[in-house]
Amino acid sequence: MTISSILSKAQKAGLRSEMEVFLADLLGKDRTFLIAHGEEEIPVSKLSALQLAWVKILEGTPVAYLIHKKEFYGLEFYVDERVLVPRPETERLVDLVIQKAEKLKELGTKEVRVLELGTGSGAIAVAVKKTDQSLIVAASEVSKEALKVAKINAKKLGVEVQFIEADLLDGIEKEAQILVANLPYIGTETNNFVSENVESHEPHVALFGGSDGLRLYAKLFDQISEGGWDFSGIFGELGFSQGEQMLELAGEKLPEFKASLLQDLQGLDRYFVLERK
Repeated sequence: MTISSILSKAQKAGLRSEMEVFLADLLGKDRTFLIAHGEEEIPVSKLSALQLAWVKILEGTPVAYLIHKKEFYGLEFYVDERVLVPRPETERLVDLVIQKAEKLKELGTKEVRVLELGTGSGAIAVAVKKTDQSLIVAASEVSKEALKVAKINAKKLGVEVQFIEADLLDGIEKEAQILVANLPYIGTETNNFVSENVESHEPHVALFGGSDGLRLYAKLFDQISEGGWDFSGIFGELGFSQGEQMLELAGEKLPEFKASLLQDLQGLDRYFVLERK
């Protein structure tokens, strides 16, 4: 069984990209090697793992869960079924946080503190800290199991992040100037834009945010308003159809902030930015 025969089979099933990622990891090569050495036989010792993976991939299991790794912001993160697989789109949130931190430093802030909510694998918090070691970064998560994964990634990538088990802002000290959150935003009734594979294999606690997907953001904005938080900037991700709802929600609950939307590479509303007026 050659590399090209496996990839051809995956191509017919519409799963070539997934198989390339798995096969490259299985063979300890990069994806360019697979193309250049398609005539090579898969080692017999690897066939059992390959067959098992093929079944899992056909079932829709994310390849990242099979190889326990996913690249995010140029860094390799450990992932498993306890956390969502980090998405490339979410990397923009890291950029926004870093840019805001630079502005605060230019204005004379000596210690810039960043707080991430719903950290999951720790991808955003760890990437922010890895990019700018001068920042003081904390990250909260309601799931104990997800926090274990986040701590693995902080240790793996050699950064110091304070991880806190908390439901949004409950019990967290009011120190951070920057808040970033990629909370569950899939709706159970409306805004239910999630594929069957994702819903079947990734943790629901990290996917669903109430009937319209914005319940957790509404709760968060209430906490900020009622708790006297003094964030300078708030950044988050949302679904492509939730932009107008988010602007209305922010305007109602956090009128002291100027709310705006940013688009992803496809031109769809994907991020919200709240800047204190």
